[in-house]
Amino acid sequence: MSQLNILRRHLTMLRLVQPPFSYPSKAKLLGRLQQEDLDSVSGRTFDRDIKDIQNFYGINITYCPRHRGYYLDQPEDEDLTNFRQFFQLLERSERLAFLTHSSDALRTSQYLLLEENQSQSGLQHLPLLWHALRVQQQLAFHYKTFQTNMPKPYQVDPLVLLEYRNRWYLAAWDAADKRFKTFGLERMQEPQLTQVPVQQDRRAEFLLLKQNALGVFVGPDHEVAKVVLRASSEMAPYIKTVPIHHTQTISGEDETGITITLLIVINHELESAILSFGEHVEVLEPEELRDRIRGRVLSNLHKYNYL
Repeated sequence: MSQLNILRRHLTMLRLVQPPFSYPSKAKLLGRLQQEDLDSVSGRTFDRDIKDIQNFYGINITYCPRHRGYYLDQPEDEDLTNFRQFFQLLERSERLAFLTHSSDALRTSQYLLLEENQSQSGLQHLPLLWHALRVQQQLAFHYKTFQTNMPKPYQVDPLVLLEYRNRWYLAAWDAADKRFKTFGLERMQEPQLTQVPVQQDRRAEFLLLKQNALGVFVGPDHEVAKVVLRASSEMAPYIKTVPIHHTQTISGEDETGITITLLIVINHELESAILSFGEHVEVLEPEELRDRIRGRVLSNLHKYNYL
């Protein structure tokens, strides 16, 4: 039995038992697995998959006698966001396995055009950083920013690993500066695990800040603002299907375009996202952001001798 089919079965089962709960019966779950055209699906396979999901991933799928069906049994203190992040990782594995687990995997390459990313340096640090996160011990390393020539030493409490625009970052708490900081892995030099335990788990605090912002750079001094944008009719379908931010709502729509509202931190990443739409997106409010975008557009025009 192929590993791809096992992975697809696990994903199918997890999709059906996650919140909001519908408590599917064993018969319904088996029927769905058969619809997915998965081989060797039987009651025995189902029971083995329940155990494997628990053993491999630490996730419990439990039968509820009251609802006569199965559900994702999470500890009360476990954040559902953790499961969703894991689920995304599992889905990525499925997509990659789909391309590589075949009899002519090498031939598959002629039908793919993958992005060549030259910024993957630093990924060799991932195992050590992952270990530091799991054992909750401080990390020591030197770090060189794009603005400075000399690397600076740091010893920090690691919080989470972030991926943003094909780059990996470590979010950490710097006790010396008493603030959250984000470090690009490709600029991190000689990271080492210390024997000092993490002083305080600040992940929840960081994630609360992070959910209100684009990108990776966010701190407690950033405040959430109401941002109103106007998108042209040409760009509207793209912004509808791939929202700029999870708080995006449509507050107006006509034949010329849509008006959207975001509740978001105003930072450099948001400005860059708005500018990436070019003439198709206009900032309506707040005036502060509108002025900043106007200033950056005028600066660009000066470079092309238009002003």
